[in-house]
Amino acid sequence: MVTVLLIVLGAVLSIALRAAIRQLWMPKFCSWCTRASGHEVTGHTDDQCQGPRLAQSQRAEIEATHQRDLQRSEARLTEHTEKRKAERARTAARLRIEHIGNVTTRGREIHITGWRFSTHPFGTEVTGGQAYSYVGAPEQTSGWNVDELHAIAHGGACRCDVARLARIVR
Repeated sequence: MVTVLLIVLGAVLSIALRAAIRQLWMPKFCSWCTRASGHEVTGHTDDQCQGPRLAQSQRAEIEATHQRDLQRSEARLTEHTEKRKAERARTAARLRIEHIGNVTTRGREIHITGWRFSTHPFGTEVTGGQAYSYVGAPEQTSGWNVDELHAIAHGGACRCDVARLARIVR
């Protein structure tokens, strides 16, 4: 019986000694890298692992990029909304055309001459239209832009010098 006890005790001590030696001589492994790769990764411990910090910085970079994209999207939407409001205001403020004139080019300038508009939008003042001669952006004074006046003067869209210059000047 004592012999059996000594054999069992020797076996237990042998297993414990073998486990202790294996712990000392076995390379250290990282559980995070092992989970991420699916293979046992040796050479560093969980405390030394850079993986979680790199993953966190990548998540922060992705989030920052997403935030920048959202801000750009909001800025584009705001700009688009402002342009639509300005276009609606310009359209609402158009003066009534009383006499159709000419839209011509002189060098790199677009000249708008001979037009007569009512002095108030929608023709609320029927008499006393103002003579109009302008170089540049007529929408600032009459509410009509070059393309619109050009189409009215020519009876529709065309490809004359005014149309080509209007595209270049913008």
